[in-house]
Amino acid sequence: MATDITTAADALSQRAAARTHAYGASIWTEILKLRKHHPDPIYFGDGAPAPEAIPVERLRQASIKAWADAPDAMGYGESEGYPPLRQFIADWMRPRGIESSADDIIVTAGSTQGIEVICRVMLDPGDTIVVENPTFLGALEIFESYEVNIATVGMDDDGMIIDELADVLAREPRAKVLYTIPTFQNPTGTTMPLERRQRLLELARQHDVLVVEDDPYESLQYDGELVSPLRALDDNVVHLGTFSKTIAPAVRTGWAVAPKPILELMLAARQLMDLHNDRITMRTVYHCADGFLREHMARVRPIYTWRRDAMLAALEKEMPDNTTWSRPNGGFFVWITLPEQIDVSTFSAIAADYGVIYFPGHWFMPDQNQRNVIRLSFSTVTEDGIREGIKRLGDALRSVPGIS
Repeated sequence: MATDITTAADALSQRAAARTHAYGASIWTEILKLRKHHPDPIYFGDGAPAPEAIPVERLRQASIKAWADAPDAMGYGESEGYPPLRQFIADWMRPRGIESSADDIIVTAGSTQGIEVICRVMLDPGDTIVVENPTFLGALEIFESYEVNIATVGMDDDGMIIDELADVLAREPRAKVLYTIPTFQNPTGTTMPLERRQRLLELARQHDVLVVEDDPYESLQYDGELVSPLRALDDNVVHLGTFSKTIAPAVRTGWAVAPKPILELMLAARQLMDLHNDRITMRTVYHCADGFLREHMARVRPIYTWRRDAMLAALEKEMPDNTTWSRPNGGFFVWITLPEQIDVSTFSAIAADYGVIYFPGHWFMPDQNQRNVIRLSFSTVTEDGIREGIKRLGDALRSVPGIS
């Protein structure tokens, strides 16, 4: 009987939607396996705030205030999001040149839901979305599930290469959306300078393509010149933000600001998905952030500055010849190009044996064609841990024949 049930279930699974082929195996299963290689692994995979930077007590007190609104907050409502929170977000973005009102904003379940909603309202199977190569792997998984063509644009130390973007848009008549992380990009850490941003927007207008700016790391700048967000340069940009990097990923609260016709479509799509965010959580985030978040970020930014500097110094000391890396002005990530003979998909097990775990760079590439790049995150690892982890990585690399 059990075999018959299994066979029936397998037969049903064969009828699953074609989009499910994009889901693939969980990367977290692979990470968990690698963690078992060493009794004390150093994990450079987290794109999350440092544990000591998460304002737990402030969240606890904010939650008490949020529950004081019950039972009025226990019914359905607020598909756009809690109004005071939307006003806070509008005020939060204003110093960076994004002029918007609460009415221009939808609160989402993290910025990832904003990506999902944009796909729902803009993309049909066979359409083209244009992305940086590499780019955020979570976004790639969403795009692939919509059965679209993913056109890639190469990057250099200043982000997306605009001449390549022009070529891609010229040959892709079904390009509808351009997805970019122009500031402290995930995974490379690069930031696009103002001139490139202006040219990008000109090309998007010329080809009638919607620009989606994912901006999760906007308040995590450690040095360098401030650059205006794309949304500050053009009101037709969809701008995505999140509290995952400033408060905590667990609150699953982000936002989208968009031109009115697109915003209305996004709201309608979002209502079909889950109606609205958890109403208590939205109030908790508001009470946590209001009158606190700017000062909080000023206090915690030095933690990340020190950790970035520790990682860059350790890389300089420990990496073998023919290894290069990015030098980000903000965010959480350093992108490393290893010697050409390294295939990081197989080297992962060697590195794990030495006690260091990273994200392979090809996970961030639609065609997965470059196998000697990795992403390291410094945000959740102490400075001592960073130094030890990079030493382990250097030792693991030098264990490979031909690398010195």
